[in-house]
This record gives sequence, C-alpha cells and structure tokens, in this order.
Amino acid sequence: MNKEIRKQDSRKKISQENPSIPKPNILTEIWTQLPIIFLSILLIINPFFPDVQIIRPKLLVLELGIFIIVLSYLIQIILSGSIKLRKTNLNIPVLIYVVYIFLIYLVTENKPVAVNELKRMLLCSSIYFVTTNIIQTDKNRHFILISWVIGSTWAVIYGLLQRNGGIWILQVPQMSRVYSTFGNPIFFAAYLVIFIPVIIALLFYIKKSFLKLILFLITVLCLIALYFTQTRSAWIGFAVSIIVYGLLNIKSRKTRFMFISGFVFFCIIFSFLTWHIWLRHQAHPLIWRDTFRMWLHYPIFGTGPGTFHINFPKYASKELLDIWPQKQAIINDAHNEYIQILSEVGIVGLSIFFLLIISFYRFALKIIYSGDIKLRQKIRDLLLISGFISSVTAILIQNLFSVDMRFIISSVYMFFVIGLVYSYEENEFTYNLKFPTKIKVIILVVLLLISGIIGFSKSIKLHICGIIHYDLIQNKLEIKPSDEGTGLLSQILKPYLAEKKLSQTPDFFDEKILEPLKTIDELESLRRKYPREPKIYEQLGWVYAKEKNFTKAIEYFEYTIKLNPNLFGPYNNLGNIYFLLGNRAKAIEYYKKSIAINPNQVDAHTNLGITYYYEGKLKESADEFNIVLKLDPKNEKAIVMLKKMRE
Repeated sequence: MNKEIRKQDSRKKISQENPSIPKPNILTEIWTQLPIIFLSILLIINPFFPDVQIIRPKLLVLELGIFIIVLSYLIQIILSGSIKLRKTNLNIPVLIYVVYIFLIYLVTENKPVAVNELKRMLLCSSIYFVTTNIIQTDKNRHFILISWVIGSTWAVIYGLLQRNGGIWILQVPQMSRVYSTFGNPIFFAAYLVIFIPVIIALLFYIKKSFLKLILFLITVLCLIALYFTQTRSAWIGFAVSIIVYGLLNIKSRKTRFMFISGFVFFCIIFSFLTWHIWLRHQAHPLIWRDTFRMWLHYPIFGTGPGTFHINFPKYASKELLDIWPQKQAIINDAHNEYIQILSEVGIVGLSIFFLLIISFYRFALKIIYSGDIKLRQKIRDLLLISGFISSVTAILIQNLFSVDMRFIISSVYMFFVIGLVYSYEENEFTYNLKFPTKIKVIILVVLLLISGIIGFSKSIKLHICGIIHYDLIQNKLEIKPSDEGTGLLSQILKPYLAEKKLSQTPDFFDEKILEPLKTIDELESLRRKYPREPKIYEQLGWVYAKEKNFTKAIEYFEYTIKLNPNLFGPYNNLGNIYFLLGNRAKAIEYYKKSIAINPNQVDAHTNLGITYYYEGKLKESADEFNIVLKLDPKNEKAIVMLKKMRE
C-alpha cells in the first residue's frame, strides 16, 4: 500500500517537474474515437442508400461521410496537440497522383467534366490517409470490419431478394441480374469482389465457432449474389483473388499444387455451366483498339481527366459504330481502367498510377514474407492482411475488363482496403503543435465547419464587399453580384440539388396559358393594327408553340425573322420546335443562327448542347455546356446533362 502511494506521489512530481507532459483529457479521448465511429457508421449505412443515375444518393452519402470523417480527424489532431502520420511508401505516390490530376484539371478546357475525376482522387486519397492513420489498435480495426460486414450483409440479402422479386410479404423489384442498391449489376459485383476476400479472411481469422458459422453463411450468400450479378469480369477478379489468397497462406508446395489444381478444375466446370454468359456479345476489343488510336494523338498527358466519353466518338471506327450506332448508344468508357487512364491522363498519369500500385504490393508482400520473428508470430494478422491484398487484387483484375474504379464508390472502397493494410505500419511521423498555432488551427477548423454547413456562398460575400469584376465592354470596374456556393458541402451537394430543382421545373411545352384563345384574339387584333411589328408575330408564335400548334408557330416565327432578322429569340424557338418534331439537323441550324446573333444566350447554347447529346456528338455537346456554365455557373440543365452523358 505504501509503495503504491509512493508511486503515485512520484508520478505527480514528474508531472509537476515536466509540464510538457500532456495530462489525460476526456474530450481528447472522445474525439480520438470519433473518426473510427464515423467511418464505421458510413460502412453500415452506405449500402442502404440506392445508387440512382444522376441524383446518386449512395454517392452523396459517401461523400458527406468522408467529409465528416476527415473533419473529425482534423479536430482530433488539434485537440491532441500533435500530428501523427504513419510513414508509408504510398504517401508520396498518392500525393503525386492527386497533384498531377489537379494540375491537369487546371489546364483542361473541360473543367466541369474533369471535376468528377479530381473529386474521385481527393475522396480516394482522403479515405486512404484517414484509414491508415486513425486505426491505432486491433480493436479499432475489428470494429471497422464488423461494421463493414453488417452493412454488406444487408446489401447482399437485398440483392438476393431481387432475384425472385422478394419473399412472402417482403416484395422487391425483380431482376434477372441482381444489383442490390448499387444501380447496376457490375457496380454491385465490384463491391462484392472487394468484400468477399475480406470476409473469407475473417472466417479464418476469427476463433469462436459461433462467429465462424455466421461468417460462413454470409460468405455463401455473397458468392450466390456474385453469381447472380452475371458479371464475367468480377468472376475473373474473384477467381484470381482466391488463388492469391491460397498462395499467400499455403506454404507447402504439394498443398499449393493440389489447391490450384482443384480450383482450376472447379473454374473449368463453372465456365462450362455458365457458357451462355461467357458468350454474351461485347465489343470490348474494338473499343480498346480505338482507344489506343485516340491515345496516340495525346500520348504524354492524354485528353484530360474524365474526358474519354466526349473525345472517343471522333475515333470510334465504323466497325464499332455498326454495333453501337452513335445516335443510339454512348460509349462512355474504355471497358479497361488502365487503357482509359492512359487515354485520359497519358503515359505520365498511367506511370504514376502503376507506381502507386507497385508501392502497395511491395509493402504488403514485405509484411507477409517478413523475417521479423515478432511479426511472424502474428499468424492471424497475416491471414487478415492476405485477405486485404486479395481484395485489392480482385478489383484490379476486374478492371482489366471494365472501369468500375472509374466510379467513385468502387474506387473509394479499394483505397479503404489499402488503408487497412497500411494501418499495420509501425513507423510514425510526429509533430507537436505549439499552443498559439493550435488556437489558430481551431479557429480555422471552426470556420471550415461553418463554411461547409452553410455553404458560405458568394452572395454572403457580396453583402460585405461584393465581387470585383472588370467589364471589358464599358472599360470599368464594377461590383458584380453572384450567389454561387463555394463551401465544400455546397460543392458536394451542387449536382444533386441541381437535379432536384430541374425535376421540379416544368418543360416549356408543358406550361399552359390560362386563356389561350383570348390571348390569341388580343394579339391578332394588335397584328391587324400594327402589321409590321415583329414582336407581335413573335408573341403569337410563342403562344401557338405553348399550345403545340407547331404549324402556326413556325409560320409566325419565320415571319418575325423576315421582319427583323436580328432577333435571336425566334431562331431559338424554331430550334426547339424542330427538335421536338425530330428534325435535329434543322434544330441545330436554328440554334446556331440564334447564337450568332447573341453569343451570350444561355438558352440557345443549352438547347444546342442537348441536341448534340442526342446526336451522339458528346465533344460538341460538352463544349456548349461549358459555355453555359461560364455564363451561368448554377445552370441546372448543364450540370445534369454533363453528369448524364458520363453515366
């Protein structure tokens, strides 16, 4: 008892003599666990949200979740008073790749198109750095993995229910190829090939028999769901991941040979039974060949991040277009992630990406084959790590035949697993923050939080000092109002809010005039009184267009142009009518005439971009929408159409 008292007194004296030693802080301890909790919550809830084209609720939740995790991690750093980062061989390659994409983004002419790729790399790098550094104990890692299993199990069960349209009173949409909440069988398959090797590793890692049984049942359900996706590239990726897992964990040559032989035999039988799926027609080799042709025109830096779909139509061969006609289908991917990287960011970008992947495997295999006795004693950890390696391998192999990493969700989960591997790195870099700096950073983070929540729009800035704008026409400086959101959350929410607002906006031809006959009579009376006034004829054409009397509308708009050829409105309206009548060539002609009179006309540029889109001319379409966003940065149609042509 006396010895214990003396020890406590001794610790008090040391603390008093060394005030630099931090005292335990309950708030700091809570914040230390918050990034782990937020990441776990994200892994549980994200599979519950559907992945619907354009609005992408699943992606929205993922982006907001990562934002919250990163923010909580920054606050943790501030409260702890020190920055601790694991010294990994992947830190520099990841930063180089993000910086490279950012620099290419800065110089590209298609920023609204390229921004999605920049966002993808920022999210992937964020989840990698956070996952690598917030996991400090096995308990942290287990908590995260359990959360992932919970969320994935629900997604798998829902996917299986889709096969038969539900069970008993629980009815869901029936699908021949299941996709759960992922919007597409290929996306769901990509998620499964990342997850299945991990749950197999957990099956070997867990000791308790009851938990093993549960994990075994979940694994079986996952394999059935993967089969029902009927995604060949995912099947290949999964098969390779199983071989990798076996080779990493089976030490006996004889057992390895038996394992590989047995698995290859199973794959042959499986391929024979699913031959009708393997023979499903695709034009991938033709797309790969034409993509290489496109790359040869931009070999060093590529066409620009995310620009494959708008540049490829110009290089698509007749042989390919006979299979996928330009006006009927959009070839928006190379169906090979590495060829697409090559085409978009050139040989430089592909080299940096391969540097990233090679660095990962060097570290991962070093852990597996390390001669460190202390490390070799952690056999169970090696079982888990080899599962992570197999998981990354599965998605990389799948992307030889698809571009699932191109879609943010698949890419983020891969970098999350990479972060799990690097969470085993023991070397750390520590930098202690001085108190004044800490206060400054706290203020900065609070401002960041406020900025993120309220969007900190430029309209708020306008009330303070406005936006300085130089008018070239009048040769003077002026304050130009704007309400474009610049906060981080504002930028994340922008495409989703645009789609919601656009969906609530009625189409021009759907809007009705309350008393059309009375309006026409009044205008006809004015026309007789002022027979040479073009505005009256234009208004008559507008009313008839609203009533879908296109013959009369065309007659009055053309007469308006005859009276005053310098009015841009009638040309645009005629373009709209001919577009609706299916004469897109005529529509394009009138839109161009309208733009020639007034180049800053948002409507005509928007309509021309939409018409080009339906003609399969994506490069020309994207150019028009880029002009629209320069004139009107919040234009919902342009934002949504740029997303639509990508998805």
